[in-house]
Amino acid sequence: MTAHQQNAAPAPEIADLLGDMISAHAPDATYRYASAASKELLGYEPSELVGTGAFEHMHPDDLEKVSVVHQSTLAGVPYTVAYRLRRKTGDWIWVETTTRVVMEEGETVEILCSTRPIESRQTIEQITSDEHVHWTERIGGVLRDESIEMVFQPVLELESGRVRAVEALSRFPGDASLTPDRWFSQAWEVGVGVPLEMLAIRKAAEAIPKLPDDIGISVNASPPTVASDAFRHSFESADRVTVELTEHLQISDYRSFAGAIQPMRDAGGQIAIDDFGAGYASLRHILRLRPEWIKLDISLTERIDENPIAYSLASALASFAKEVGLNLIAEGIETEEELEALVDVGFHYGQGFYFGVPAPLDEVLAGIS
Repeated sequence: MTAHQQNAAPAPEIADLLGDMISAHAPDATYRYASAASKELLGYEPSELVGTGAFEHMHPDDLEKVSVVHQSTLAGVPYTVAYRLRRKTGDWIWVETTTRVVMEEGETVEILCSTRPIESRQTIEQITSDEHVHWTERIGGVLRDESIEMVFQPVLELESGRVRAVEALSRFPGDASLTPDRWFSQAWEVGVGVPLEMLAIRKAAEAIPKLPDDIGISVNASPPTVASDAFRHSFESADRVTVELTEHLQISDYRSFAGAIQPMRDAGGQIAIDDFGAGYASLRHILRLRPEWIKLDISLTERIDENPIAYSLASALASFAKEVGLNLIAEGIETEEELEALVDVGFHYGQGFYFGVPAPLDEVLAGIS
């Protein structure tokens, strides 16, 4: 084992005390290390696994699923996946593996895994259900073919009409009634939320060199995605990037998460709390993360000129933001009356169909020039 491998893999005496099987793999998935739990889980001594390929031990029906997410690890993207492993006795056992990726200079050099048995019959029935299998295959195809298309919606200064940034939005192949939110929520259900979000982020990052220097870009991502090494390596420069935090998953450890995103913020990147007023965690995010931006949810923007409660809430939020130094963006502006009401209460930035529908980048840029 090289010096790097010794540093990356858990200390054997510690890993052997854990219930899960801890393993370290080369980028091609070859075992470099396995903890003593391999004996109980699979019937193999650790030395019997070292040097073998992880895919050699997987059920044939699960190979494509795991291969697709494994390709994401080579881009630095961690994942959690359920599949079957063959025990030394020849029988199959359902397991769940969570990965952590070790990167050097933007390249994956080692994959660390924690694998545990899935003992709940209900869980096994769920992951073998027709719907779960269908979505796993569907999302796997998108990951394999990288078939997400990106469209962009301008974010404007409301009084001047100047475009300040564009928000990158994903569009998926096939049935248009399946919204992007549905695709991403299903990806989290089947264990590939981070890989799918990272694919969208990589696609969005391709637009940055085409943007004028004074226009930034916003990307949507859940906390686990933003905290991953792969996210930090997705942008050559973060000084024009704003991350809109979605609420697919809660933040369990704000201190750790804040530390994980600090390098991006040090490089000029900013944080926005998305859909303020719609999710359960928005206020906590503001208090604990101190974002640069807050985005007012479309449910509060809609007909704000006719809704005194929404108008009062937006007014109070504008006062709060001014006092603590936050920037506000109103989403979903569709009428001149809504625009006027938002400017009246103190909003300076907004986006919505009133200014234009999401469109390919070339169309958006043509409208700016």
